[in-house]
Amino acid sequence: MEGDSAMDSEECEDWLLESIKLYKDLHHFELQEATRVIQWTGDKSICIAGYTKPQNNEILQLLFPQKLHETENQGLCPERDLRVEYGGFSQHPVYSLRHVPDTSLLVTSGPSSAHVQTWQIGAGDTDVIQPATSIQSEPSKETWTKLDVSGGAAPRVLHGSQVSAVHVTEIESAKCVYTLAVSSGEAIGSLSFLDPRTIHLCCLSGRQIIADVRHPGIASEGSAALKVPCDGRWSAALKPQSQDVCAEIASLSSEGHITITDTRDMAAPLKCAKSKSPSGPTPEEHMMCVCWAPKLDGCISCSGFDGTVQIYDTRHWDADGKEVDALFTHRGHCVMGECEDGSPPRLTVHSWHPWKERTLVSAANDGSLHIWDWLEGPA
Repeated sequence: MEGDSAMDSEECEDWLLESIKLYKDLHHFELQEATRVIQWTGDKSICIAGYTKPQNNEILQLLFPQKLHETENQGLCPERDLRVEYGGFSQHPVYSLRHVPDTSLLVTSGPSSAHVQTWQIGAGDTDVIQPATSIQSEPSKETWTKLDVSGGAAPRVLHGSQVSAVHVTEIESAKCVYTLAVSSGEAIGSLSFLDPRTIHLCCLSGRQIIADVRHPGIASEGSAALKVPCDGRWSAALKPQSQDVCAEIASLSSEGHITITDTRDMAAPLKCAKSKSPSGPTPEEHMMCVCWAPKLDGCISCSGFDGTVQIYDTRHWDADGKEVDALFTHRGHCVMGECEDGSPPRLTVHSWHPWKERTLVSAANDGSLHIWDWLEGPA
């Protein structure tokens, strides 16, 4: 089945029967509001948030049902009993959300807000997610404020929508402690902390920048688009970094090109490939999602082009940029769901479980949320 093709009931039943061979577990839930953020706050809970309303978008911390914590094979198991642990409302659509490690704090941003909002989970021993501090931001016309957080004794948020307006701000005091001193209006596709002192930026153009927050300028830079013939928009994800090992970067374009570089030389991609997405370029760069598997060496996942999540093994890729087959493709959203206008669902976001090596959570614009544990085999 292709990602943007609807199935009739007989085809859906056939897929459900076949999926028993493809998954250790597959759980289907329906949210009241679609989400484009999934953030782990523990090994049994995630935070999600609405993005479709001009105001009063829910922010929820959800606890998985007990059946998902058990070790035996549960098979295909549609359920509707995710439990809301904490909840609140944002007056703006939420496009980015991060949980501050080892705290009960969240940080959010969106397209219609000129600030980064911090939130307290369980404020005053209640079940409320309550607004805390507000940090001034500078959204560009092309995109919204992207963000990442670092933990430690003085947690910080990295935020910006264009290169000339990238800041690092202390979360509790809202004090800006770093500004990237570069005069460039390039819009940012993603940004991340490499470590508490080093930041990485991926511009929508594919330009990649590393900067040291102890110094005002650029430490090194390169481009994910140098070896790729496309004009698409780009986003990137950093591989979880081991001590004394350089960080690898997976960059994804809106036309389905994928490059793997590392921080030693971002101008020379180590590997390049083209995904076999059946739907062509993604119409919205903000729906692109690329992630490294935290417990499977060399595996990345991509979504946003259609109703699927595609998992790739990059270990045998080279730098020729040829089309590659997915190691596994999750088609459950477009098989089991449908949008209100009758169109097939499109993936909005997905995330790997922090330590269960083949478990992912994915969400689509029809409000579906899937928790699935895939078996290595045919895609």
